[in-house]
Amino acid sequence: MPAPAPTRASRMAVVALVLAVLVAPVGFVLGIVARRRIAASGRAVFEQQPTERLTGRGTATAAIVVGALLTLLEIALVVALTVGIPTSWLPSSDVAAPDVAAQIEQAARLPAGSVRCPGPLPATVGATITCTGTQNGQPVNLKATVSTVQGRDVRFDVTRG
Repeated sequence: MPAPAPTRASRMAVVALVLAVLVAPVGFVLGIVARRRIAASGRAVFEQQPTERLTGRGTATAAIVVGALLTLLEIALVVALTVGIPTSWLPSSDVAAPDVAAQIEQAARLPAGSVRCPGPLPATVGATITCTGTQNGQPVNLKATVSTVQGRDVRFDVTRG
């Protein structure tokens, strides 16, 4: 009976796992190559060829799984950034109703808390909203019209009416 072939851990399997985390596609491919070499070393032992038997099949499999998952996530990220992220996923750049009311109160020199707006003011040039306020006990309609939008900075004009 021949002596059992010596065994050693596959360095390629370990490198594949590390690269699967750092450079996913490379780790994925190296994991496949490592699994094939480990399998071939096992077959060579049974065919009576004098060689060493490699271990580390689980490590190579982990490299394949991690590499595949991270590669798919990277592809999804690239597609999302290339195609564009739907605006419904982004935070609204509209001006909240309380902020509009506060700016109207300041522009029209009305007391704090005297203006109410029905909703947010869209951050689009030309968009309008009519808010109601009280001045000297009388109701007043105040119209806010967006004049400029630069990023998150939305400026609007206030008119009575």
